[in-house]
Amino acid sequence: MYRSRPPAAVRPALAVARHFTDAAHRASQKPFDGSLDLLPHTELPGRFGWSHYGLMLPSLPHPHRYLSLMVMAGMTGLHAFDFPQEATPDDPQDIVVASASSGADSAYTREVLSIRREGRFAPDRAEFGSLASITGTHPEFDIRIHAGDLDATLTMTCRPNPTWFVKSPVWQHIGHVGRYRGEVTHRGVTTEISGVRNLEYARSISPYVALRRATHRQIPLEWFSYHVVDLPGERQILFTQLGVAGSIVETNVIRRSLDGTADHKVHEGYHRILETDDAPAVDTHGSERFLPRVFEFGCDGVSVVGTYDCPQRFAIGRGHISGYEARVRVDGEEFTTRGYAEHIDERPHRRRNGSGAATTGMP
Repeated sequence: MYRSRPPAAVRPALAVARHFTDAAHRASQKPFDGSLDLLPHTELPGRFGWSHYGLMLPSLPHPHRYLSLMVMAGMTGLHAFDFPQEATPDDPQDIVVASASSGADSAYTREVLSIRREGRFAPDRAEFGSLASITGTHPEFDIRIHAGDLDATLTMTCRPNPTWFVKSPVWQHIGHVGRYRGEVTHRGVTTEISGVRNLEYARSISPYVALRRATHRQIPLEWFSYHVVDLPGERQILFTQLGVAGSIVETNVIRRSLDGTADHKVHEGYHRILETDDAPAVDTHGSERFLPRVFEFGCDGVSVVGTYDCPQRFAIGRGHISGYEARVRVDGEEFTTRGYAEHIDERPHRRRNGSGAATTGMP
């Protein structure tokens, strides 16, 4: 079980971080100021060392159920997200780890690419080899994805104000929420899709900007759980939780909508693993772990019980991405919907089921 209160030594740094996440929440009530572009920002000279691009669609028709694009450009220096052995020894910043997937059979690809050789970037375009491209500026974006037997083409129109997760001089993370239309083709069958989706971009400092070499010394981020849950009425729940060295250091629950209502954010919440798979999963680096099967997260007034019904794809750092059926209760309202998850669990001791169920955050 994770401690829900971080060690005293790290609380001052967390207080500074909380200041900037709260500033980001205030910025979420305003129209987008155009301050972020689609460049990776990993070249010297510069303050940023890594960038993140992500597309999250929690609710698609069978057999897809969800759609994801997850990209990390440059090395973060965080244990949960980096594999130093995948980077070029003389320049760990020249790396893109990109994945795309849905819940359909053979609809999954994870690739390690070179930013210089296989990426194409401009302020209004990011292209990751043949896997995917994002084109446009707020509020209009086009996305193309090719992963295994999956091809997807989407057009998105964002709401005027994005969701800012972090907005500071050294770390900026934004989620553009809006309506999308497009099509997904899988093994010759094309499906028209539409709904609400999340397009993310982030950039941050990294120790590799100074080191410019791969190292196994990393910040011990070992727990990361992120969820996007669709609600009726073009609403969503976003849940984020981070764990470092045996303690939860941040939990956020955000409720947002396309109807003009301001985002509602709280810093309290919990995450519980209720059941795990019977057999461990083995990733491409040979690591074994028992993946969650049933879990619960929430906060005061919100409860989400998720059951994975899609393959869990090795796709984000040292963790997995998938889609799930969600039983949701929000302020007394109950319904069944769908959710999207990114989950990394690198704790030293990971038990299974029953007495080994893990709880993180407040009870």
